[in-house]
Amino acid sequence: MIKFNSDVTQFNNFVKAQLDALQARGETLNDIMVNLFKGYKAITDSQFKQYISQKINEYVKGSNITKELLMNLAENKYRTLLRAGE
Repeated sequence: MIKFNSDVTQFNNFVKAQLDALQARGETLNDIMVNLFKGYKAITDSQFKQYISQKINEYVKGSNITKELLMNLAENKYRTLLRAGE
């Protein structure tokens, strides 16, 4: 995430490109959720970190959060915070 200056949109685009490249080669990534959470938690904004921590708790409790949903939720929160100037 540091590479993308905490820009969730850029991070998500990078992750999607990497997943597409893996899929094109017939490979999969089993720990994508762990890696997404790790990437999002690297953002220094406390409100965003708290939001991601809530999503981690939901995921651990068995909530049906897919990588696509998590990426959309993270990006929506990021954009909301940007619009609010936070």
